[in-house]
Amino acid sequence: MPALRTAIAWPNDKTYLFFDDDTYTRYDTVTGSLEQGGLSVPAQWTGLPRSPGAFVWWGAGKAYAFTGGTYVRYDEPGDRADPDYLPPNPPFTVAGNWPGLPAAWQPGFDTAVNWGTGKLYFFKGDSYLRYDITADRADDGYPLPISGNWPGLFPQDLTAAVYSGGRHAYFFRGDDYQRYDVDADTVDDSGTLATLHLDPAPGGGVQPARLLTPEQAGRLTTDLIARGVLTLQGGGTPAVGQRVAVQPPTLGPVRYTNALNPAAGFFDNVDQRMLIALYRLTRWIDASAPDVTELRHLGIGHGNGPPNDCHNQGRALDLSGIAGTLDGTPFTKSILQDWGNLPPRPGSAVRIAPSVDALAYQLFSTAYRFAVHECEANGIGTGNKWPMPPLGDSGFVIYPDYGGDPALRQAHQNHIHMQVGKTRA
Repeated sequence: MPALRTAIAWPNDKTYLFFDDDTYTRYDTVTGSLEQGGLSVPAQWTGLPRSPGAFVWWGAGKAYAFTGGTYVRYDEPGDRADPDYLPPNPPFTVAGNWPGLPAAWQPGFDTAVNWGTGKLYFFKGDSYLRYDITADRADDGYPLPISGNWPGLFPQDLTAAVYSGGRHAYFFRGDDYQRYDVDADTVDDSGTLATLHLDPAPGGGVQPARLLTPEQAGRLTTDLIARGVLTLQGGGTPAVGQRVAVQPPTLGPVRYTNALNPAAGFFDNVDQRMLIALYRLTRWIDASAPDVTELRHLGIGHGNGPPNDCHNQGRALDLSGIAGTLDGTPFTKSILQDWGNLPPRPGSAVRIAPSVDALAYQLFSTAYRFAVHECEANGIGTGNKWPMPPLGDSGFVIYPDYGGDPALRQAHQNHIHMQVGKTRA
């Protein structure tokens, strides 16, 4: 049997395992069952001449396939490697393009996985590091030992890792695998590659919220209820397409507080696609220090416009502030006070910066990067195209330094607006 090289979960609800004879196997993520094996990588993955040594989903329609110290970027909508990364162009090297990766990791690493939090994890030997999508660099303080930080996991020499956005991830070493419970943060099952059957996961776990079907959003919502992440008003599970009320207004450890009515014990009239976006935002914003406990908003599920407006249809969030603790000290960052009210910054269209307020910049830029990855960015639905707009640009995420309509920029000095679907249905 050929040896496993890497694995990846794809937005089409498939999980792929790649082998060293340049074949791959396809699993259905929703049922967990094996669909087909022995498929040719060069014939089916245009631009990949062989099985990569590591393959990691980035988001926004892109994944990165690594072979030693070089890599290519793969475009999911086009189902091919981006031409700029292919001959006759010179190869892209990890060195110089993946900031913060130690010199010893630049010639290659064992595997990598997207954890669905705006963070990628890279593994090499007995160590791992965390890579931040927002900052596009490895986080400080790494590498760290696998042992003691990933309870029960193989302590070294991982072959592959894959996470499809549900409760469980899978890690492989040689012919063995371990199932990792993301909620409990520990290994809870193991076996051999020959007997692998993935735990069924709800569809859409890797798909951005803006592209979820009502059925996918419904299954993801039901999964979050079953895992205790949220509770609906009155209990139970919603019908497909039904707008929901969340009571209490918490998703996991993070509370959504209405800044106009802080005592409100629920938020309602929320489209289930937007609910999944709200949940994913809590994972991005709370993926590392500081400890975020509260996201403040000016409206979820309601607005001042017509009934077909994205706010009144429960498809938009106006994020106005973020609160929590940093090294045990409470903080509150207001988008109005800590961004919108800032004076112009010479030479830049964006007023926030690490040099101005490092914590506010980290939090607000993470919320923005999340929004352009998961919500409408520079188009609607499949109309969103790489690259996602940077801070200071225009698009459907609107904020204090919005680069489009000046009237919209002025109206959004106190919040970041993000939505799924059209502004007017």
